[in-house]
Amino acid sequence: MTHDPADIRHLRYFLAVAEAGSFSRAADRLGLSQPSISQQMRDLEAGLRVTLFQRRGKRISLTPAGAIFEGHARTILRQLDTCLDDLSREPKQLHGDLHVGIVPFLDVALIPKLLGMFTSAHPRIRLRVQEFSSPDIETALEEGRVHVGLGFLTRHSPNLRYDPLWSDEISLIVPASHPWAKRSFVNFHEIHQQRLLQLPDTFVIRRMTDDICRLHLVRPRTVAEISSIEALLRSLASVNAAALLPGIALHGSAGLKALRLRGKNLTLEIGLLRLSDSDKNSAVAAFTKLAKTAVPKILGKRLVRP
Repeated sequence: MTHDPADIRHLRYFLAVAEAGSFSRAADRLGLSQPSISQQMRDLEAGLRVTLFQRRGKRISLTPAGAIFEGHARTILRQLDTCLDDLSREPKQLHGDLHVGIVPFLDVALIPKLLGMFTSAHPRIRLRVQEFSSPDIETALEEGRVHVGLGFLTRHSPNLRYDPLWSDEISLIVPASHPWAKRSFVNFHEIHQQRLLQLPDTFVIRRMTDDICRLHLVRPRTVAEISSIEALLRSLASVNAAALLPGIALHGSAGLKALRLRGKNLTLEIGLLRLSDSDKNSAVAAFTKLAKTAVPKILGKRLVRP
């Protein structure tokens, strides 16, 4: 059986001798006998296979190897003391990293408030938030690149849990200058041959709205496809077009209005995505608990529909 060349007791005794410059004075400070301290230091030197002290009568000084060891010993003990202090002072605080994936529709409406609440409750968890499409969030979760996601619930993967947090609807987003801007609702069949700006079909929302159009036998006129949601919304007035998007997309956009649509399959779910065994991760469990309570309140207060 092998033994470590030094343990925590040795480090503390060594530093006491180095600071006192004497075995006897170090023994007095530690409440031990001088022979015991001398024997501990001989054991330490034997274990390290180096000479740490120069003995000149009753006076003790460090050898060059001893000076090197002193710096490392102080660092080790400082780190240990910090660890013990954290454990004793904040036993209930969670630590670690949490990577959150979120769809672009939700970042402005949701993240600032939710981020503030989570970091306030768990200041020692390091958060990283990254935008993904809903399918990419699912892939990132399964590959371990993301711990938890906020997006549209497709329920495509058997390896993930999908927790609904909020229901939204596909709306017709129009600028104030649009001929329909003063209307309170639009029948879906009226969109046939209407000018639309659309997201590319790499977005799950575009694929959903295409399915809805086919269901209603509607074929809109696509003026342009724009991959940036913000750029798409800002372009509506200049091209005199509308957009089929979730009502949440309107958050923070001035001069636009979300018109209710009358039709089928217009509802979509916004929620939490995570691996089936994610409860084993305490940071994910804490984020899940907060999101289930906070997200409905945040979106309910911030999203005002006509």
